[in-house]
Amino acid sequence: MRYVVTMAVMFLCLESLFAQGKANANLQVHEEDGGSVAVRTANGILNQDSSLKRKWYVIDDLNSPVQLDHAGVFPRLDDKENVQYLAPVGVASPRRSISALEVRYLLFDVWGDRLRTLAVTRLTDSSTHIDLRGSDRWPAFDWEVSRLVVVVAFVARVRTAEGQIWTFDADRILPQIEALGLNVAPEDLAPDERRLPNLGLVYWMMLHNRRTQPQ
Repeated sequence: MRYVVTMAVMFLCLESLFAQGKANANLQVHEEDGGSVAVRTANGILNQDSSLKRKWYVIDDLNSPVQLDHAGVFPRLDDKENVQYLAPVGVASPRRSISALEVRYLLFDVWGDRLRTLAVTRLTDSSTHIDLRGSDRWPAFDWEVSRLVVVVAFVARVRTAEGQIWTFDADRILPQIEALGLNVAPEDLAPDERRLPNLGLVYWMMLHNRRTQPQ
């Protein structure tokens, strides 16, 4: 009887491991060059003595209705406003017709600690490539853009043309991010604006102060 129970437990464990391996096989992680960490700011060029390159990681879930390619975030100085921004890039390729999608970007510093989590939402009827560049941009402090070394991007939610909602699985995404040597918690997957309601006000005040400072 003990032998039968032992064999049954082993079978269940093997079945669980097989299912987990199959699920992970549907996740693909792509690494891309995000450019030099040297960044131009209103106060001059930061990190100009560093040879480090930013790394962009894209986690592609084959179960998602949308494939994500060449996605990342880069700093951009607006010379007119004299303010630093974080701007997203990437191409979303629907595997079937969709009406909306959300892509999230997790930003990390050189130590693997999270700086910020951003989200881009597009409401568009499309079955072809969607360029994620555009009006989305977020005011940033110089210390943030100077520390930005790693960006992890993934498709968070998709609304198909038929009205079905697909949502990412945090339990599958988190181990992939941790495997990159990054410090991440479940709550870090949520965009900051949903966790810190006053964050936008802080950056608005920063922008206002920059505009009112004498040149």
